[in-house]
Amino acid sequence: MANFKILFVCILAFVHLVVGQSEVPDARPPPSERLYNSSTIENVILDVSSRIGDPTIRQIFQNCLPSTLDTTVLWTRSRSAEFPIPYTYIITGDIQGMWLRDSTYQVNPYVPYARNDSELRELILGLINTQAEMILSYPFANAYFPLEHWQAEIDLPPHSAAENDTVHPPPDLTKVFEAKFEVDSLASFLYLTKYFYEETGNTEFLDNPFWKNATELVIQTFRDLQAGTLEVLDNEPYKFTRPTRTQTETQNLYGLGNPSKTCGLIRSFFRPSDDSTIFQYLIPSNAMAVVGLRGVAQILNDVGRFPELANELSLLATQVHVAITRHGIVQHPQFGQVYAYEVDCYGSHLFMDDANFPSLLSLPKFGFVEKDDPIYLNTRQYILSPDWNPYYARGLYGGVGSPHTGLQQTWHMAVCMQGMTSLDEVEMSRMLWTVRNTTAGTGFMHESYDVNDPSEFTRDWFAWANTVLGDFILYLDKEYPHLLL
Repeated sequence: MANFKILFVCILAFVHLVVGQSEVPDARPPPSERLYNSSTIENVILDVSSRIGDPTIRQIFQNCLPSTLDTTVLWTRSRSAEFPIPYTYIITGDIQGMWLRDSTYQVNPYVPYARNDSELRELILGLINTQAEMILSYPFANAYFPLEHWQAEIDLPPHSAAENDTVHPPPDLTKVFEAKFEVDSLASFLYLTKYFYEETGNTEFLDNPFWKNATELVIQTFRDLQAGTLEVLDNEPYKFTRPTRTQTETQNLYGLGNPSKTCGLIRSFFRPSDDSTIFQYLIPSNAMAVVGLRGVAQILNDVGRFPELANELSLLATQVHVAITRHGIVQHPQFGQVYAYEVDCYGSHLFMDDANFPSLLSLPKFGFVEKDDPIYLNTRQYILSPDWNPYYARGLYGGVGSPHTGLQQTWHMAVCMQGMTSLDEVEMSRMLWTVRNTTAGTGFMHESYDVNDPSEFTRDWFAWANTVLGDFILYLDKEYPHLLL
């Protein structure tokens, strides 16, 4: 088997090298039209590209890694005498709103380079500051308009996706783009803070009172949503309904969702896909919350700031982690102990995974488990099996999909995540080959594509997916450079 794997990788490498020129165009906007220019990231692109043997993969990387900077940094302001802290507003692509989750992972591959680049550091610090104020304006939203004091400087359509929704508590539609409560949104704010500190050592966000207030509000919101459905009946912290013919766009029982029993987990009304949950204890999002809560607690302990807040963060992280172990790990009929995707703590659980992350597939990427964790490896087997995961698309370019785009649709970000969480070099090469051949000649990642016909795809401007491809190539360059050569 080992010899076969080596031969397979060598054949792929040979095929890459004999292709004389890129099969996709240089599709970046010209420098004068790029929204944000970073000399550091440009140098990274040149450096890594010199080690990519296949010209098509090289061009896709050059298009995708800077996509967030080129096209979605709609507005940024560095600190000044008038404005003591920086701010950054990043849209997700063809949808003109800022998602807490999307914006976090759109800058994720840039964070390590911010240590030695003050401008890049200001950009990401500005994003943390902006997320904090958005959370303070309404903690149950997943996406926002620019902060009120910057709206005049950003040309956005005056339309909120939440304008026809019935939400409790009601959001301010001049601030909130969409009011779907997703645990991963608030967890992403904590995760970005954690990752930024770990990679740069910078703690300036701690001097921003909005950051501390937002973190306290995240804790309070999570605690409110630890209560089971019946426990808070008639005094619900949150409800959501939307007039729609699509079940995943609303919650049943007049906005309550399917009942969940108190067990220490945090109820999430929607998934990272913005689709509604079936059982509200969404395990990957609760896992991301654990990582973020613990990470921020560690920052405060490291620097000796806000000890009471650090204790609250640690306590909540422990409660949720224990609950995941007790209720999120279930017995699979073929693979043994696995992580369920969703549970209700009445005994019901859901076997599936979604392409959007945090996902079960991404658990080691964001530090909840190690890649060789036995329960994760069992989970991975059912996630990547079309016989057990109803949203794994079987076909020529198979992979994990999502109810968000229907059946037989693979998502580029899931293909990249499969590569980044694999222990198998052949699997990594297959994922690299898959993304290479599924851009439909555009040189960019898409939301989803038909598993047998990549020319049929959704969203031609999806910066989150583009940046995930960049992250995948950076990972291979660091850990498995021979797969790129």
